[in-house]
Amino acid sequence: MHTRQTTVTDSADLVPDIERRRFLTSLIIATAGALVTRTAAADTQDASSATATDWQGVLTTMFPHDSIEPSLYMVPAGALAAASEKDPGARRLLDDGWRLLQQATGGDWHGATNEARTRAISSIVGTPVFALLRQTTVFTFYGNPKVWEAFGYEGDAWSFGGYVGKGLNTIDWLPDPPPAQGT
Repeated sequence: MHTRQTTVTDSADLVPDIERRRFLTSLIIATAGALVTRTAAADTQDASSATATDWQGVLTTMFPHDSIEPSLYMVPAGALAAASEKDPGARRLLDDGWRLLQQATGGDWHGATNEARTRAISSIVGTPVFALLRQTTVFTFYGNPKVWEAFGYEGDAWSFGGYVGKGLNTIDWLPDPPPAQGT
């Protein structure tokens, strides 16, 4: 009979990975935030290109949260605008996506109702631009500790020694399981 031997990793060995993740998230957020100011000055682009403010409106519609300060949506919006400035491929993708959103709202995204905006976004689900909008938001918006605060999330549990013993392992909202057969 073979026994499988497992090794328990000390939680201190995991801290560098958590710190690296926190550092990378902070770096992305700081970079996007720094670019927002520069991008705001570039908001006078031609009408076929969306500005950071335009993307902020799109992302607010895609990921609505009443408890979130609207300015926090400017971080991913600034990252999208910066990507459009630096990468011709991203610019084409975002310009095409903006045109699709404009067309779907009758040529007036800003004047459209929230329902019309939501339908417009639904029309681009599954497209590469939708994937870019979602991916950028997940990393730069939902990875932002200021957004975590608004949700009441205190961050990862590793920095606090894990979940065990913190009252998070109680499941009092489920009924007790039935007794095992034969006991």
